[in-house]
Amino acid sequence: MKVRGAALPAAAVAVRLLAATLTASYRLHRLEGAGHLDRVLDPPAMLACWHEQLALSLLLVRRRLLPAGGPVSILSSHSADGELAARVARAWGIRVTRGSASRGGRAAALTLYRELVKHRSTLLLMPDGPRGPAHAPKAGSIVLAAMSGAPIVPAGLAASRSLRLKSWDRMIVGAPCTRVAVAVGEPIVLDRRSTDGQREAARLELGARLDDLTARAGRLLS
Repeated sequence: MKVRGAALPAAAVAVRLLAATLTASYRLHRLEGAGHLDRVLDPPAMLACWHEQLALSLLLVRRRLLPAGGPVSILSSHSADGELAARVARAWGIRVTRGSASRGGRAAALTLYRELVKHRSTLLLMPDGPRGPAHAPKAGSIVLAAMSGAPIVPAGLAASRSLRLKSWDRMIVGAPCTRVAVAVGEPIVLDRRSTDGQREAARLELGARLDDLTARAGRLLS
């Protein structure tokens, strides 16, 4: 969805209302690993899912993270789609950091570090975002976890009825009143003194866990 200029404010309102309506209609069918999800509610922490599941993850943001009262943060790219997402997120009280690996990556990483350490925020993390490639976790998420000490709590989400957008991540949008299943895994915790090898192993482990949890969420629907 490429919306620019004067059309942005109206588009942001329309997307926010649509997302709020859809999310309110979702039925949480199963939540596996609720104890691990509780760790996210004790920030600083990061809740991670694949970028394709961002729309579905709003179910957890709206019903679990925001009601907990602590700050919630996301990273949004400098693209037109990123600006639209940022406007919607801010309207819900979510703190937004702009940047990506290609534009403003270092500054964004420092801002996210402050969000976690200074503001004790919960970061909604899409480790293959904000611009892909899909299902390939970036090293930055692991470095951020090591430097901040915040655990990465991986999650997979699936919907019984949905459609996929024609975006780079083929984002999943649940149909109205769809059943949503969530599988949450054990936190990944890294030490500031971890080696490059340990961080690379953690990056690969995060990707594997997100794939496994996504598959598990799909099975929970059957």
